[in-house]
Amino acid sequence: MHRQRRLLAVLLSGAALFSTVEATRAQQAATVSIDIPAGSLTRALNTLAAQAGLQIAFDASVAQGVSTSGISGNLTVEAALSRLLVGTGISYRYSGASMVTLSKAGGADAASGEQTTLEPIVLTGSRYYGDGDPSKSVIDQASMARIQAASIPELIKHTPGVSMGGGVRLQGQTISIRGFSRQTDTRILLDGAPKNFEKYDQGTIFVEPELLKRVEIDKGATSVRYGNGGFGGTIRMESKDAADMLKPGQTWGFYGKTAYQTANRQFLETGALYGRSDFGTPVTYDGILSLTWRKGDDMRIGGGERYLFSDEKLASGMGKFGAEFDGHEIKASLLYGESNNWGPVAAIRGQLEVNASDIKKYGYQEAVRRRLAWRELKDLTTTFDYKYTGASELWNPHFMASYSSTSQHATRPGDQSPSASVGGLENDAAYSDIHLELENTSDLTLGGMQHSINFGLQYNAHKRDISMFDIANSTKPDYNYGHYAPYFMPEGTQDTASAFIRDTINLTDSLTLTPGLRFDWVRSEGVPNAAPRYNNPTAGHDFSAVDHHGFTPAVSLAWTATPNIRLFADWAYAMRAPNIDELYSNQSALSSAPATSRELQAERNNTINLGVDFNFDDVITSGDTLSTRVAVFNNHVTNPIARRFGSRNLSGMGADGVDWYWNVPAYYTTGLEIQAHYDTDWMFADLGFSMMTGTRHGAVNDIRGPRTYVNDLAPTTADLTLGIKMPDHDLSFGWTGTFVKAQDKTPIRQYMGSTYARPESPGYAVHGIFLDWTPKQGFMKDTELHAAIENIFDKEYEPYLNDGITAMPGRNFKISLSRRF
Repeated sequence: MHRQRRLLAVLLSGAALFSTVEATRAQQAATVSIDIPAGSLTRALNTLAAQAGLQIAFDASVAQGVSTSGISGNLTVEAALSRLLVGTGISYRYSGASMVTLSKAGGADAASGEQTTLEPIVLTGSRYYGDGDPSKSVIDQASMARIQAASIPELIKHTPGVSMGGGVRLQGQTISIRGFSRQTDTRILLDGAPKNFEKYDQGTIFVEPELLKRVEIDKGATSVRYGNGGFGGTIRMESKDAADMLKPGQTWGFYGKTAYQTANRQFLETGALYGRSDFGTPVTYDGILSLTWRKGDDMRIGGGERYLFSDEKLASGMGKFGAEFDGHEIKASLLYGESNNWGPVAAIRGQLEVNASDIKKYGYQEAVRRRLAWRELKDLTTTFDYKYTGASELWNPHFMASYSSTSQHATRPGDQSPSASVGGLENDAAYSDIHLELENTSDLTLGGMQHSINFGLQYNAHKRDISMFDIANSTKPDYNYGHYAPYFMPEGTQDTASAFIRDTINLTDSLTLTPGLRFDWVRSEGVPNAAPRYNNPTAGHDFSAVDHHGFTPAVSLAWTATPNIRLFADWAYAMRAPNIDELYSNQSALSSAPATSRELQAERNNTINLGVDFNFDDVITSGDTLSTRVAVFNNHVTNPIARRFGSRNLSGMGADGVDWYWNVPAYYTTGLEIQAHYDTDWMFADLGFSMMTGTRHGAVNDIRGPRTYVNDLAPTTADLTLGIKMPDHDLSFGWTGTFVKAQDKTPIRQYMGSTYARPESPGYAVHGIFLDWTPKQGFMKDTELHAAIENIFDKEYEPYLNDGITAMPGRNFKISLSRRF
């Protein structure tokens, strides 16, 4: 108890991540190499933001029509700003450690005697592609509004290196990043809370996109901030705050949105109430309440066919509240979603097919019903977050706690006796996580170099509660009269305690080195199966605890070679401990591989990312910008875990106690990703491109065989966007195209691949058009209209990761109308 009181005292009395006053002084005092050509003030400020690592905020009218003669040399930020703004009547002030706000004396409309509140323009020092991570992609609120996605996989599937699997049913959609397709290969965080749903043949993430303001995809596993898995990458979702919704000068407001799409006749309605005020006290409060309802019919795929029982109904809500006082910042949130519907037993599947014999025996309606399951899905995320911004540069605490749970109840109708392999007559699966984090960032000077040291502790308690009623064996004591957990979905817990440290060192003004080290200790324990058939020590069934632990070293290097070119390199030796399913799944003593797999070693990924950013102005015409990011990656995964099957893998293993999962020989994946954005006053263009390949030693069903392709490689893909802007009308419109190469890099035609590999997929091209109207003036101000036609030529296609069983939506008209009041 004494230690707990001391820890609480530290949390409530610690200082900030960065002292605003001291950091501002350091920003002003440091010299930066500045090279800004003559031209418009807006473009000059954009260049200064990029070169000095600033955020510069101002109303559009402040810089309108203002030009500058340019500056160059090694200058402090203060001197650079003063020279740029001399004679313009514009002043600046620091509103944060690296945030500068510009204003004109008397206000933007002082001359006319009117006072107008305008939406601020914010220029960031990282230009178009994020904050210096070569493998990061960001989807902001404006992009989410344009995409109008119904799920997270749909939202991110056009990101280079990212693919969606599972088809049109929301409860069956999955995510693959850089050829890693297991749920544990993609770390998913909502406001910092981990989401870990892994039920067999179901989807992975069920968060309503309407609740979010930002999604970041960190591809690869090179950050020590996160550990134990995530070889493909980390998806960080941030929910909306009141500050994201309030109009300038507002203390409270209301938001409403309605949307419709034709492919599945889906309606969406969402509303939010939010506010921010200090109520005349030293404390500033803010809060937001949001509700969203989404309902659609069966999905129409390309060519006109409708997928039976692909309809959906999802209700979601969010409450988020915060308080700021004297440098303290507290936030608490609750997000909840619920979906109930009939669907195929496996949500990851294509058209529902009914046998002629069943139709003859039961009639068509009953024959269909007997192939369905009623699923009730509930998804809950709660978080508490505390930060303190004070005067110290050494002790700056940040504490976060969360509870997350995703549960699904499934029931089969009628007088059936479905087998355990399809979940029995009734089953429940609940996956929950309790997560705690305490971290600190210290800024200091050592050896004449600036250091920013981030270190922390993390704890995660993961639990799986699984049960089933296997009516087919309800009279057999060996199956506990039908009440037990499926042998391939064991119950259990997995506790992870971690520590990490990373130090960002400014070796020179242009060269930054970030070494890091992480330690993970993972303790897993299964729950003995209630069915004696799957709880037999003589067959090798052992549900006792097992530990895995290891260090993850990492290093990153960033070099600003010129004001327009920046190069990156990231390396890590990442770790993934086996999960509960891999450790404790088993079969009966009658099978060839009956045992649990407690002897599994942790997987390791020796991974490297290399990248370069190019940012140029005045490329083709005056005032245009071109931002390009090129990244290459290579993964060498050792001790990969796979299910043991195939007679060649089982020969010579003995008659008893052979593990159902085992470590197989290593595999490699490598790839190239390109992102490019071109922008002028009247048009814009985007390119996303990815290609990857990979091979493994042997085959999954014969590890001693010849080399074969890795099974989950996404095909070469290019996404293009061409848009026209009409600034005077606050209107933009354009064309999108997705071009996918035929995928023949699959082991289906290689050594024994026909027994396990994904089938080849043909190439395809899908086209669309869009229109966005966001008026800034008049009675329609604060209204947004987004419209699009996806798959405009009604192409029927099946992406590679859909295994040739699920097609994608056909021609689909989408429209949404929203307004802030």
